[in-house]
Amino acid sequence: MTVLLLSVVASWNNYFLPLVMLSDNRLFPVTVGIGLWQSTASTYGAAGGQSLWSIIILGSLVSVIPLIIAFLTLQKYWQGGLAIGSLK
Repeated sequence: MTVLLLSVVASWNNYFLPLVMLSDNRLFPVTVGIGLWQSTASTYGAAGGQSLWSIIILGSLVSVIPLIIAFLTLQKYWQGGLAIGSLK
């Protein structure tokens, strides 16, 4: 179960492979899109970038929600596997 959870988190947080392989901005995953928004907000400065920062924070929250749901759903299996492995 631990390997499953770690592989889900690793594939969800994959950043460089989609950035290199995809050429269409509409196909980028959430992590790459948030990174592009962050670079756009940094270049525009305080005037235009301030509204983008609230969208970036909201996007980051939305991108974490599936991982939290996966951990909460699989928590009983994960803790059960740890308890079984500790017995002699």
